[in-house]
Amino acid sequence: MQAQKRLKPVKRCWVAHEKYGTGLVQQIMEGMDGISLKVNWRETKESPSLVPLESVSSGFMLGMEVQHVPISKAEKSLGEGAVLKTKEIAGYHQVLVHFSDQGETRWLPYERLAWIKGVKHRFCTNDFGDGTAPQKFRLKVLAHAIENWNENTGSLSRLDIDPLPHQVHLVHHILASGHLNWLIADDVGLGKTIETGMLLKALEQRGQAERVLLITPAGLTAQWKEELHNKFGLSEFRIYGENFQIEEEREWGMYKHVIGSIDRFKDENHLEKLLRADNWDLVIFDEAHRLSRRQYGLKFDASQRFQLANYLRPKTKAMVLLSATPHQGKQDKFQSLLMLLNPDRKEEIQTLALNPEVLSEMMIRNNKSDVTDLEGNFIFKGKTTRAIRVAQDEAMREFDESLQSYLRKGYLIASEMGQAGNAIGFVMTVYRKLATSSAKAINKALYNRKLRLLQEAESVAVNETSDHDERYVGEAEEKQLEALQGKEFFDGELEQLDILIAESEEVLKHDPKLRKFLNELMPSILANHKSEKVLIFTEYRSTQDYLKHALEQQFGVGSVDLINGSMKHQDRKFAIRNFESGGQFLISTEAGGEGINLQDKCHIMVNYDLPWNPMRLVQRIGRLYRYGQKHRVIVFNLYSPESMDDQIMELMHERIEQVVGDLSSVSGEYNERLGEDIMGEVADLVDVESILQEATSEGITRTRERIEEALEKAKNAASKQRELFDYAAGFDPDEAKEELNITSEHVKSFVAGMFNLLGIEVVDKIHKDLLWQIRLPEEIAMELGVRKTRWDVTFDRTLHSQRGNCEMMDLDNFIFKLLLEQAKSYEFNGLTASVGNTESIEGAVICSYLRWQNAIGLRQRQELVAVQVQQNNHVVMNSQVFCDWLLTELPVATQNQNKALKGMFEQNEHHCAAALKSKSNQLLHPEGIYPIAGSIFQS
Repeated sequence: MQAQKRLKPVKRCWVAHEKYGTGLVQQIMEGMDGISLKVNWRETKESPSLVPLESVSSGFMLGMEVQHVPISKAEKSLGEGAVLKTKEIAGYHQVLVHFSDQGETRWLPYERLAWIKGVKHRFCTNDFGDGTAPQKFRLKVLAHAIENWNENTGSLSRLDIDPLPHQVHLVHHILASGHLNWLIADDVGLGKTIETGMLLKALEQRGQAERVLLITPAGLTAQWKEELHNKFGLSEFRIYGENFQIEEEREWGMYKHVIGSIDRFKDENHLEKLLRADNWDLVIFDEAHRLSRRQYGLKFDASQRFQLANYLRPKTKAMVLLSATPHQGKQDKFQSLLMLLNPDRKEEIQTLALNPEVLSEMMIRNNKSDVTDLEGNFIFKGKTTRAIRVAQDEAMREFDESLQSYLRKGYLIASEMGQAGNAIGFVMTVYRKLATSSAKAINKALYNRKLRLLQEAESVAVNETSDHDERYVGEAEEKQLEALQGKEFFDGELEQLDILIAESEEVLKHDPKLRKFLNELMPSILANHKSEKVLIFTEYRSTQDYLKHALEQQFGVGSVDLINGSMKHQDRKFAIRNFESGGQFLISTEAGGEGINLQDKCHIMVNYDLPWNPMRLVQRIGRLYRYGQKHRVIVFNLYSPESMDDQIMELMHERIEQVVGDLSSVSGEYNERLGEDIMGEVADLVDVESILQEATSEGITRTRERIEEALEKAKNAASKQRELFDYAAGFDPDEAKEELNITSEHVKSFVAGMFNLLGIEVVDKIHKDLLWQIRLPEEIAMELGVRKTRWDVTFDRTLHSQRGNCEMMDLDNFIFKLLLEQAKSYEFNGLTASVGNTESIEGAVICSYLRWQNAIGLRQRQELVAVQVQQNNHVVMNSQVFCDWLLTELPVATQNQNKALKGMFEQNEHHCAAALKSKSNQLLHPEGIYPIAGSIFQS
């Protein structure tokens, strides 16, 4: 009866017997008398004997290597591991096994474990397999190397782009650091979205991204969702408030990958709901410089956005902040961001000026001047900015003088009224901006003002302090003007408005700026290429409509597409698609200053008006001047030197360029690429708005002085900022050189080799060998769970995006996953091999995982190393020669003639232990060394 309750041991299970000692189960037989085992006893010389099941117990000993055998086909094996301990409980024997691949330790019934010969055992006992062993050794190493490289970089996952070296390095550096609390501060246009997606893919493979919260500006939520799906196959993200709502706390369990708007989440009601969600594995803030907290004496003034991040910090294991401009000349604000990431390092961050080297452990930054493509070529072709001066005619001059008079009266009244005059001051400022934008924009605003006055309605206060999305500032100002009702700001305003409206209509009859744009600038742009695409920026919707009408009159209906803040994400997407295919002109408000990327089809930009915030101009240019742009970017800025505000703006931009030139000069020569990096930093530090607001009353001379003062401060701040940022981590091409250099050629070689071994026929190679037509054997098709046996596969991302009916052979592909699983399995063999005819490699090469864990015993990092032990005991790790050998199509087998096998393996272990120790620190604790394959190489 007792025997029927016992599990049957599997073949090659170690058992112990009171009389015979320990042995390996060879066969299991069932008869009338119950279950008997045929066991090969280790201690006795007699032939294998039969013993009853109930007479044996566990024979496993410490250090033995075992394989878990599932009790049914419905279960998945836990893989291979090492015995740590045995115990007996209630008459049952159990074995504690450490499964190194999963980093897990389990107590298991000894009956479900089969003894195996691991790499060390086979290597040291000269067990190097048959003639197929070298090929299987090569493919096994490749399978592990490809998977490990992807785990450390995310670069071999389902991407629709080829990652650049700096992007691969960034993800690798973060994952190798032992923590995920980083400020990613790459320059505008270097692909922070791509880096984030690659990081998430790598964490997904590691099982460390089960719950992720991504918080973005309101206008970018849908775009983030779309890019994560299209570029990375991260399709589980849902947008809070759009794709789903939360009524009860328990509903959060259904949404583990969430995107949300920062301004929605900071709202009290939504924040309360968000804080009821379970803890997150990772929280990511896009445009993190919007999380502002300023210090005043010993007190802090924190925005609602910063408070949101602060509330979320204890509810996540890790936080990643994304910002191209994290400093903005405000050291206290910058330090607050770092404290969000690392609350435990508050004292170090507060004294950052004394120990700036700590920044290397918190912030990573790449500059446009440094990044290259895979061949080492600089990827940015530079940009040229040209100022297009618009001469005033008599009508324009008269209107400008009248408007300046009107503005001075308005500002004077606003000043006399104190705080109550803020609304008037706001209106005057917006009128100035509209006037520099276009004659149509100011005409429309003045006409609307007149209508409101005639209605004699009560005044409505203007809300200037709302936490609006900065990208829509121009459009928001227009809407606020339209909502403003009330009485005259000063006596005689209505009469003055009549004069201004009449004069502005005279300007519109022969608008000099529009004529310069249509009749001179556009023809010169299109002279050599009539279908050249042009991106046009303006702050205001009224100017946008004005330009659309004018361009369509000249170039035809349908030639112009628009982007503005009132459009839904799908409408914006359609406009971009239409512009890139059949359209010629795209007119965008500041809503397109972030988020839209047009570098593939366009390299010419016209700024019909210049934003008062110079950083907005940098953001605009960043839509074209980014990775993927194959041409030099040409930027045209329209302005009228006779208009005071335009004159000030042009002077400001001219002086910024000069300051950038000074800061970018190395050994007396201007470094253009470095200048592009500094431009954003300086523009971010200059407060042009305050200068312009006071220019009307101060006059141009005092304004020039104010500009010089502001730029001198910005120059000093930029210099200090760059000195500080020099301590941040950045692209280091040598960092990953110590690791196995796995390329796309290795991926192809692995697939070809596995196809050959598994009998997958490559019927044809077309499109310059980029597309393989394959035929699966029936048994492979059944294992994959597919009925179709003919498939088209490719390794080229561009071809895959163009052809919807072919499979991309990357780590997310179902065929590729099977190849990896097969090659890594114990049954595949290839754990050891003896390879002949190799002049470039001699001695032994043993491939092992080095693994580190965190302070609570969870795996944090692993590296695959190939240690070459030569005959003279010289040791080389991860040599390029071995990486090249991995591309060998059919390596030759040979008989091993080397006798010093045990010594070689010990040399390998010693070298691995030293490497493991050298990279261990407070965050990374050594877990162990786990060999996966070893080979002897002989000439």
